[in-house]
Amino acid sequence: MAVCGRGSLEERLRAEGATLALGFIACAVVVAAFGLLARETIGAAGGGPFDRAVELKVRDLAVPGGAAAMQAVSFFGSFPFLGPATLAVVGALALRQRKVSAALFLGSVLGGFGLEMLLKILVHRPRPGLLAALAHETTYSFPSGHATMSTVFFGGLAAVVFHVTPRAVPRGAAAAGAAIVITCVSFSRISLGVHWFTDVAGGVLVGLFWVIVSATATEIVAARGRVDDPG
Repeated sequence: MAVCGRGSLEERLRAEGATLALGFIACAVVVAAFGLLARETIGAAGGGPFDRAVELKVRDLAVPGGAAAMQAVSFFGSFPFLGPATLAVVGALALRQRKVSAALFLGSVLGGFGLEMLLKILVHRPRPGLLAALAHETTYSFPSGHATMSTVFFGGLAAVVFHVTPRAVPRGAAAAGAAIVITCVSFSRISLGVHWFTDVAGGVLVGLFWVIVSATATEIVAARGRVDDPG
């Protein structure tokens, strides 16, 4: 086992400290934003003025065949897609000897699902009833599970890319791709009439929280030299 010199140890500790500080600040911002959103959401069963205005505006944008398209987009935030996709990503990372990344990615997805379900039960916000829903849902509305899980999954994929390569092009493509998919899935849930805007915003924030925690943990382990990922 190699022994770290004093300089390398100090550099490692500085790297850990910077990563922890950035992760803590990012998590604090996300938690504060979610708290403000939840405070406005609790008790607003029928949606606030902004929620209702967004719902009507989005439905006004509907085009023939739009409901089917939105249901297809929504599929990428559902369990039938994300369950097998998560196992595929975890398996691929493990096969490439990136076992820490695989474990933290899986933990992030499971954590996001658990927290989202707990918050639904605690807030117990009914689904929107302003317009006829174009999809059938039976659970509570806040936060959106599709927005949460698409953020955890695709945001987590982007975080993995950031971890394994310092190159700007793959990182930029991963971040842009994740943002586009998350935005489209979130929009589809509003368009289908099964979520208010604040539901999907809350879901994205819950997902971001877990992505940040997972990414921070991965970088800390890497900085300590205990990651078994190949260099």
